[in-house]
Amino acid sequence: MAELIYRTLRENIADIIRKRIIYQELEPGQKIVEQDLAKEFKTSRAPIREALRQLENEGLIEYVRNAGCSVKEITLEESFEIYLMRANYETMAVKLMGGNVPEDTICRMEEVLEKMKKLDEEQFDQVFVYDNQMHGLLVEMTGMTRLYKAWKELNYGNIVTGFSLSTDKKRVLERQYPIHKELVDACREKNKEKICHVLSEHYMRTIRRLLKEQGLSEEDSRFSFDFLV
Repeated sequence: MAELIYRTLRENIADIIRKRIIYQELEPGQKIVEQDLAKEFKTSRAPIREALRQLENEGLIEYVRNAGCSVKEITLEESFEIYLMRANYETMAVKLMGGNVPEDTICRMEEVLEKMKKLDEEQFDQVFVYDNQMHGLLVEMTGMTRLYKAWKELNYGNIVTGFSLSTDKKRVLERQYPIHKELVDACREKNKEKICHVLSEHYMRTIRRLLKEQGLSEEDSRFSFDFLV
């Protein structure tokens, strides 16, 4: 409850709508009506409009003039862009630090890793929350606020994309711990090349799954896969 005290009305409304999108209670293409939300939350349309603008910036909804807001469908191209940018931001962070991941960062990564190990299907919504926490620590360690802000703006796109790929929840849960343990182990070694390689493979696996969902191979795709900085 303490966290809610310090949230504005706009932030609380945005959080509720965001969760509805993530859990597909609001489906891609579904129209979002300001007046209906204002009535539901018993507020004026001003905080509703502010919340929707925030969600638009996060890439979860889109606004079309004379048509209003609707839930945005994340395409294969947009998913690729999300992972392309995340991978490059994180690789940039590792290279800026020369692979020397601070001990405090590693300890915090290990704490998240332990949470991943204990996840069950009833806690499935936490999978992508922990994934964002883990990868965010690599960017945060640089102390570069603009870099971290740019990376963080991709978080909910990552969550929505992840949910859309998660037809087999058990399998998703089973692979979270080993693939992230590989990343933490590489960070412990403080080997820049190895950390970047693990990050590259981490994101490439996800992109290959995206292509597979579309019945495509790397050769069929119009994307180049030599994309890391």
